[in-house]
Amino acid sequence: MAHNANELLEKYRKGTCTPEERRLVEHYLNKKVQDSSLFPDERRMQASADRLDAAFRQHTESRRSLHIGRWLPYAAAILLITFLGIWGFFGDQLLNHKTAIVDTHDIAPGGNKATLTLADGQTIVLDETRTGIIVRNEDITYSDGTTQVAILDRVEVSSTPETLTLITPKGGTYQITLPDGSQVWLNANSALKYPSHFTGNERLVEISGEAYFSVARNKDKPFKVISRGQQIEVLGTGFNVSAYPDDAEVKTTLVEGTVQIVNLTSKIVNKLLPGEQSITQEATTAVRQVDPNQYIAWKDGRFYFDHTPFDEMIRQVARWYDIEVVYSKGIPKESFTGEMARDLTLQATLDLLDISDAVISLEGRTLIVQ
Repeated sequence: MAHNANELLEKYRKGTCTPEERRLVEHYLNKKVQDSSLFPDERRMQASADRLDAAFRQHTESRRSLHIGRWLPYAAAILLITFLGIWGFFGDQLLNHKTAIVDTHDIAPGGNKATLTLADGQTIVLDETRTGIIVRNEDITYSDGTTQVAILDRVEVSSTPETLTLITPKGGTYQITLPDGSQVWLNANSALKYPSHFTGNERLVEISGEAYFSVARNKDKPFKVISRGQQIEVLGTGFNVSAYPDDAEVKTTLVEGTVQIVNLTSKIVNKLLPGEQSITQEATTAVRQVDPNQYIAWKDGRFYFDHTPFDEMIRQVARWYDIEVVYSKGIPKESFTGEMARDLTLQATLDLLDISDAVISLEGRTLIVQ
C-alpha cells in the first residue's frame, strides 16, 4: 500500500496501483470531483488535494472497503492537474512542458456505434443505446432479445447461408452473438463477416480491425477466424485479434484455451497457450509471452499502455476519438505506460498521458503533432 497521496497518485498514473489503491482513488474522484471544472483554480486545487490526502489517511487507518462508482469524465485530467499543481511531483517537467491543445473545442469519446450490412446490400444503422445484437437462423435482434433488427431469409439450416457484415466506425464498438452462441466484441474501425448460420464441418468468420472472441465449444465443428495473413483455428476459447490494415503486424493474444495460428504465406503453424501472443508479418510468425490484460482492456472500456511506442499509442487514441493524425516533424521517440478509462474526452486523455516534448494542435478532427 502506498504511504501517502503523492505516492498513490504517481502509482495510479503509471497503472501500478493495487486493486485496493485504485478503488480508493476512483472512489475519491467519484465523490469529490463531480462539480470540478477541467481547470480548477488554485484554491479548489488545494482543497481537492487536501481532501484526497485526508481520504487517503482515513482509508489507511480504517482499511474500510469502498464502493467503486462510475468513472467520471474529466476525472483523470483533474487528478493529474491537482497532482502537478500541489505536490510538484512533475514540477520540472511541467515548467518545461511543450504539450498543448491549441484549440478551444474538445472531442467526446466513442461509444456504441455500428452498421449491419445484409446479403442484399441493405445497410442498417444499429441503435447507439444498445450494446449488441444476437443472430439466429431466421432473424437478428438486439441483445435484450425483444427488438428485431432484421428478418433473414427463411431457409433450411443445411442450405447456403447469407453473408452478413457488422462494421464499427472510428469511435465505435459493438458486440454480437453468433448463431452458435459464440460472442464477438468489435473494437473501433473494425469489420466482421459471418454467415447467417453455420453449415458443414467448420465455423468460419473473417475479421478486419480488432475483435475479442469468446468461442462456444464444439469439438466436431472447429471455429476458424481469417484475418490479414493468417487463419486462427480453435475449438473453444477466448482470444483477441488485432489486424488493422494500417498496422504492420497482426497480433493474436490468447486468454484461455488453445488456438493454432496458420501463416497463410509460409503455411507455418504455431500453437498458442494462455498468456502467449503471435505476431504475424508477411511470411513470419513469432510467439511471445504477454500480459493478456493489456490487449483486452479496450473490451472493458479502458486504455492500457505498457511501454507502448508513441505512434502505436496515438493510433489507438485516433481510432477511438475518430480523428486523423499528422506528424509535422516526425514521430516522437517516446513510449507510454499506464491505464485509464476510455470515457474521457480527448483533451483529458492527452492531459493524463502527459505527452512531453510535443506541441499538439487540434484543427477540426485532425491532431497535428509537432
